[in-house]
Amino acid sequence: MIGSNDQASSSLVLITISSRSSNAASGSSNCRAKMRISRQSIDRRISFADLLSRARIQRSAFGASRPLHRCAAATVALLLIIRMFHVHHHSKTESERKLSNSTPPSHPAPSLRSSVKLDSPKENSFHFFDQTDNNYIPTFSKQLSPPSDAAFIVFYNLFIPKEPKGAEYATSVMMEQLNQVATALKREENDTSSGIQKKQYLLKKKTAVVYYNLIGKSLRPEKMEEYCTTLHPQLECRMIGYYEKASESVTLQDLHDFCQTNQNRGHDAKSERDVRVTYIHSKGSYHHTDVNTNWRRELTNAVLHPQCLSPPDDRCNVCGTSFFTRFAFMFPGNMWTAKCSYIRRLLPPRDGGEYDAKKKESIVKFLKMRLYGHLSTTLLEDRIDYFGLGRYRLEHWIGSHPAIMPCELHRKNITLGYMVGGGVDATKDYDWGMGPRRDEVVPEIISAQQTLQDKEVAFREYFLLSGNLIKWFTLYGSDGIPDSDSWVWKFFPAGDRWRELVAKYGENAVKEVAMQSSEFYSAYLSNGTRTRTKNEKYNERKSEKSPVVVFYHIALPQNRKKESLYSVKVQLDVLSKGQYDIQTRMFDHDRPTILYYIIAEGDSFNSEFMSNYCKTQAKKDGNLTCHALDELPSANARGETLVQLYNYCQANPSSRVTYLTNQHPPTYGFNTTIERHPMQKLRAYATAATSKMCIRSRDTCNVCGMEFYALPYFHFSGNTFTADCDYVNKLLPPQRFEEAMNKYAGEALVTNLERSFTTKLFPFTPQNLGLGHYSVEHWIGSHPDVRPCDVAPVVRSWLPFLTGNAYASNDYSSSHIYDFRWGLAPRRSSAPVGTLSAAKEREVMEMETFLFREYFYMAGHLHRWYNLYGVAPPMNSWVWDWFAKGDVWREGVAMNGSAYINEVTMRYADPNQGVPF
Repeated sequence: MIGSNDQASSSLVLITISSRSSNAASGSSNCRAKMRISRQSIDRRISFADLLSRARIQRSAFGASRPLHRCAAATVALLLIIRMFHVHHHSKTESERKLSNSTPPSHPAPSLRSSVKLDSPKENSFHFFDQTDNNYIPTFSKQLSPPSDAAFIVFYNLFIPKEPKGAEYATSVMMEQLNQVATALKREENDTSSGIQKKQYLLKKKTAVVYYNLIGKSLRPEKMEEYCTTLHPQLECRMIGYYEKASESVTLQDLHDFCQTNQNRGHDAKSERDVRVTYIHSKGSYHHTDVNTNWRRELTNAVLHPQCLSPPDDRCNVCGTSFFTRFAFMFPGNMWTAKCSYIRRLLPPRDGGEYDAKKKESIVKFLKMRLYGHLSTTLLEDRIDYFGLGRYRLEHWIGSHPAIMPCELHRKNITLGYMVGGGVDATKDYDWGMGPRRDEVVPEIISAQQTLQDKEVAFREYFLLSGNLIKWFTLYGSDGIPDSDSWVWKFFPAGDRWRELVAKYGENAVKEVAMQSSEFYSAYLSNGTRTRTKNEKYNERKSEKSPVVVFYHIALPQNRKKESLYSVKVQLDVLSKGQYDIQTRMFDHDRPTILYYIIAEGDSFNSEFMSNYCKTQAKKDGNLTCHALDELPSANARGETLVQLYNYCQANPSSRVTYLTNQHPPTYGFNTTIERHPMQKLRAYATAATSKMCIRSRDTCNVCGMEFYALPYFHFSGNTFTADCDYVNKLLPPQRFEEAMNKYAGEALVTNLERSFTTKLFPFTPQNLGLGHYSVEHWIGSHPDVRPCDVAPVVRSWLPFLTGNAYASNDYSSSHIYDFRWGLAPRRSSAPVGTLSAAKEREVMEMETFLFREYFYMAGHLHRWYNLYGVAPPMNSWVWDWFAKGDVWREGVAMNGSAYINEVTMRYADPNQGVPF
């Protein structure tokens, strides 16, 4: 219900929305949303979010959450209409005032009450359906050969619900739109000029053809043909497909195919013809609201207008009501008339095809760049319609190529809100012109304008030029490079700067900008490493016990050479002493040690140092044997030693191996220069991983190290560990794992954008997602079969967050501070000290809507395990008991497998639905 008081000074809008639902489980649930907004307060300084905050949503008889979502969505829709309605009547930018042809409409604006009135389906004498049609399956022909005298060609996506009331309403929508087509044909017949300098061949045309796909309820094609000829004897309606379920893509694909045929490819040597095709759809036949009715009528009128069918300026290759650029190149509502010569440059839009895949790929590229801080989204919030996800991807299709030369019928100051309110008068509000010519298309942009005065911010703004370049290059490669004289360079801020970069780097321009300031790099050399690990037999050794096999990654970056070498000495001293006994607090040579090592970014002095140290130890007691595997040019290649460890396990599946590194893993977003070589921590990590309890614990756990944590991902402090080779062999090879994690991170970012997952416990960061070189820390705990144990204090870490690089000797006997204990893990706080508060974790656990969708709990872990390995943990795994609601997840996965993840997350989801009407 919408009521208004038109008294100027104290006018209020009262919106009351009621939503009711009932089911057997929860009974009835009611939601009621009330909002009182002073019209004086709705000015352009108030954002859409501010309007939402003024809505007081009350709930009684609280049951299922979906009614509340519908109630809130309706509130959002009306708020948006009011906001856009007001922006149209009460705000004009300076640039708008300068446009002499953009004066506001002179006729009175419709009231809110009249602008949203919805006509009921009208009774009609023409009957499309009878009882014999219930099981009828239409026959049709895909032949798309329009008559040579066709005045215009329409592709119509028609949806008719199967239930009677819906079918009745959708049929009235269909009849109305076909009447609009017939009216356009009559106008073409009667008006030989329409103020347009038409080509001679257009003046001779008399026929119009409507190619339609029918979705839902079946309809006999002959009935449609009969109805069309009653509207106009030269109106031909031809069914080209019938689908019980389908999206707009089926009709867009047919349109695309039509434009690919030789006779419709545009200008050629035999003819000057450049065929234009019109696309319409039965908007509102599924969601029949007043907004959709007004919107559909105006969209259909505009694309069939003579100035769209034959634009005054032939440069225009796509025409519609109004052309948007700020979140995508598009015509809101997705109806338009376009040249075939432009259409055939677009990717085919079929569901699940190349366009869908590359569209999503472009979004993933941006989300990763934003994660690293290379690009931003200052203009607009994260909404799936802005990004073109789900059904909105098809609205983005027509404007997806930079070759678009748009034109539009609506005056510059005719807003979307004014159009959907039913206020457009074609005689006063149509002012054809080449686009783009409108900027502030949604309220959020207004509040962001000040921030975008910063040239660097504008340069990196996704919803300006940088994001469009990502889309074009991903979708079309080199063909997606705009011409040097394209309108896009002048229209967007920082256009000249981007044009220079594109001229230099081509389709890699955005990637080059990102890489110049990026810490996104691989942990592996592009050409691989030389694998020189030998399959040792050890039978020549006198010891009856198998040796401790250690793979040691030594990084010696030039800018931290001194502390790097000290950290190597600390850890080598641990290895030379043997294995630590947590009961006696002493080292002993229980087993011999074989050390395989790689030196990254070292020099001849470093190689000689390692060689001499190993020789000295061998002569001293023969307990330590060293093998140099490789020397790498870059300290960034942190994963190459894991490759060697993995190869060793492939050749020795019954062995147990240890991994050490002399560098503390980096922490994203934190200045860890003083923590790259913390002597105290590195010594403790090496001691724990090579201790007797870690070496002997293969019967109870398959990975052992120091301080295992389950959050934000399964990992050991310092990323040092001892593992069974039979477990290691279940893992993806390290370099393939990095590639898989990079791909999976994109999936996670998109699902987070869609709000399938929540990230209440931790934010998404490159480290938490395991992107690039951060995958090294995720690798060892990535398989659902992991059974961890650790050698560390029982309750909490005794190592402070920062310890510095001070050198300390390896002596634990005189201090009770280093009180090592062995145990099955995890057995302490969920995450490392200082990274997660207990209050935050309690908040998530107390609300099921978060608990069942939290990425860093079971929902995200299961999603990742299925993506990487295709399996869930065994039914007796520790994870089901450790994570909250693990028993529910275990039962659901046992019954439905990976499908249960989507079932549960959707049950509690707060979907990002985009435009709420």
